[in-house]
Parts: sequence; structure tokens; C-alpha cells
Amino acid sequence: MQLDLFSIAWNLASVLVTVLLHSVGTVLIVAQRPRLFGFVIRERKVARGQLVIMLIVIELLMLHLLEIGFWGLCLRALSLFSSFKSALYFAGISYTSLGYSGALPPPRIGFSEVLISMMGLLMFGWSVSILVTTVIQYEKIALNWSPLNDPTVIPKRE
Repeated sequence: MQLDLFSIAWNLASVLVTVLLHSVGTVLIVAQRPRLFGFVIRERKVARGQLVIMLIVIELLMLHLLEIGFWGLCLRALSLFSSFKSALYFAGISYTSLGYSGALPPPRIGFSEVLISMMGLLMFGWSVSILVTTVIQYEKIALNWSPLNDPTVIPKRE
């Protein structure tokens, strides 16, 4: 693994861009939830709520694919891979923390791979929290259920 000032700066800038992409993407996704859940309040609440959750899952997936594509572009721009396809594949398996799958990356890529994996873990965690809050909203609106009002979830103190 070769660490020079240029590769460190490039990778840290890529981390900042990834966080910015995810921030903007999640703000756009969360900002549309009230409008989407307004669609759920009418009849067929359960089916419409499931549709909203499915839409948000697809949007989060597209956001992660965009981030993987960005990292693939970065790897290709650094000439670490001979083609965008191989850079994208490597970025995808690193971002999802799957590993090499038998392919050996160029020796200069070590630092990038670690950062890509760390960013994938952090961004997936961020997305999971958005999905969890969406499901809780769905349960409140469509099913009239809240964990705060459920005696089986939070036992009452006497």
C-alpha cells in the first residue's frame, strides 16, 4: 500500500463528497415523507403504507448505487483500474464490505479500499436509521400503533 499526500487528499475529498451526497439524498428522501404519508391517511392505509416504505427503500438503494458509482469514478480517475467497469465492480464489493472475491487490487489502492468500506458501513447505518423511522411513522399512521402506548413493549411501572 502506497500512501502519498495526493492519494490521501484525494481519498479524504472523496469521503467528504460521499457524505455530502448521502446528506443531500437523505434530506430529499425524508422531506418527501410527509407528502407520501398524506397519501396513506386515506383508505387502504396498510397497502399504501407498504408502498411508501417500498419507495423509500428503492430511493435509498439508488442513493447507495450513486455513491458506489462515485467511488468507481474516483478509482478510475486515479488510474487504479484499466476500465470503469472493473473500478465500479471493485468499489461495489468494497462499499458493501464483501471483499475482493478473489481479485487482487493494485498495490496503491489499500487506503482507498479501507475508506470505501468504512463509508459503506456508515452510509448503510445512516440509511437503516431512516428506514426504521419511516416504519415507525407508518405504524403510527396506518396501523394506529405506537411503542409508547403498547404495554407489551414498555412495561408500566407501579
